Amino acid sequence: MTVGSFLKEPLQGKTSLSRVFWLYGVLGSVLYSALELFLNPSNEAVMRAYVFGGLIFSLYVTVATYQCAMNCGSAFLGRWVRVSALISLLLLPVIAYLTLAGVLTFDLPALDSERMPE
Repeated sequence: MTVGSFLKEPLQGKTSLSRVFWLYGVLGSVLYSALELFLNPSNEAVMRAYVFGGLIFSLYVTVATYQCAMNCGSAFLGRWVRVSALISLLLLPVIAYLTLAGVLTFDLPALDSERMPE
């Protein structure tokens, strides 16, 4: 299998739903999230590029999931996955906007040695 076919087949609906979910969705998300460990969080341009890369990756996985949804044994599950993928596609721009606007940051308050209980 070439890299091109590895990336194209899910978008063409030629991959099993379980493979798209586990390999591309779960493992891909873990690997992409691990990439953040090597980034400098104070560099705003790098973090914005990371968010845009995550948006593109999420878009790819969501479209691939939609395309491969009917490759499972259950027609009900296939329809449910397609509806879920459509909802995700609608929410992706909202989540990206909130992330880039800084609304979805989880900064811990700085510890002040003067205010620390003894």
